[in-house]
Amino acid sequence: MQAAHIELRQFRNYERLSLPLPAGVVVLHGPNGSGKTSLLEGICVAASGDSPRARTTEEMVRTGAEHAFVAAEFQTQARRTKLEIGIARTGQRQIKKDGVVRRRDDLIGLAPVVLFWAEDIDVVRGEPADRRRLLDRELSLVSRHYSHHLTRYRRALEQRNRLLKLVREGRERPDALDPWDRALARHGAVVVAERSAFLGTLGPRATAAYAVLTGTVAGLVIGYSPSVGGTDGGGGLQEGAGRDASVEATTGRLAQALAGQRRVDIAAGVTTGGPHRDDVLFLLNGRPVRMYGSQGEQRSCAVAMRIGLAAVARAMTGETPLVLLDDVLSELDGRHRQGVFDACEESEQVVITCCDYEDIPSAVRASSSVLEVVGGTVRAI
Repeated sequence: MQAAHIELRQFRNYERLSLPLPAGVVVLHGPNGSGKTSLLEGICVAASGDSPRARTTEEMVRTGAEHAFVAAEFQTQARRTKLEIGIARTGQRQIKKDGVVRRRDDLIGLAPVVLFWAEDIDVVRGEPADRRRLLDRELSLVSRHYSHHLTRYRRALEQRNRLLKLVREGRERPDALDPWDRALARHGAVVVAERSAFLGTLGPRATAAYAVLTGTVAGLVIGYSPSVGGTDGGGGLQEGAGRDASVEATTGRLAQALAGQRRVDIAAGVTTGGPHRDDVLFLLNGRPVRMYGSQGEQRSCAVAMRIGLAAVARAMTGETPLVLLDDVLSELDGRHRQGVFDACEESEQVVITCCDYEDIPSAVRASSSVLEVVGGTVRAI
């Protein structure tokens, strides 16, 4: 899949942009603050209806404007689809697919895009919440089933936490928690099983990408670490009876764990264990990368993870995702820079940003399209 055309209006520092994008490697070259990252963000917003970067919609609307507009034409093997996203400073959004108003859920799996950006290194070396956030976002972009159960798990968790405080204050009976425990176990089991299966599929692909990226045999292992209940193991994406059995077993374990921790939860006023407290492990040669990995190793793991995510998205959607790489080369040596492109060789389109054009390996420069980005304007070189 590729983004054949991108249009931005009043988005970040872009007043107006209409830009065709060729297939293959596209290099966005320009100084810091020129709008390179915002252009990649715009592609992500068009594909998913949401930004991986902005905490509020207001951040995406250009200063002095009340609305922003993002549109992109995505070319897949079977079709060409135009997606349009209107964004109001107040938070409202309108989504259209080929001119017809749609819901955000209708975009799931339609135009798979994988973005690496500087904050990804925090996923590897940061807190469990950073890793859960990335996992939930990536799964929700390709699985409507996961998005449905994650939303319901979060709603049940919010209700249970509110009720726990009332029970602690003596204003509710403890057995009032029973229906919320059942809801958490039911929806949480799907969340855990889907996460575990997803990571079981991601792990080998990220391991292979790390080997290509670094030219070493140091084994990158990505695993799932549940806070309670355990799993049936990350055996990769499952269908049918295998997935149903895993969900049923995990439901029982979560229900048992919630019952066992009820007194602790009432005393704390919050649900102390469950999928909302789980973690993703990154190991190199059996040791946690966040604790023992160098900055270069952490960065390489983050890039390998993203390249692995592209392979998983391809397996789940049947489309080769568009790969967006934001400032991925600046802290890598020449061998690792070439490895980035070697690991992305199956992608139909790779859009990469850089401040120093010399960071792009000479072999890649010879066959890539180069666009200069300065002050919210883009021109071909």
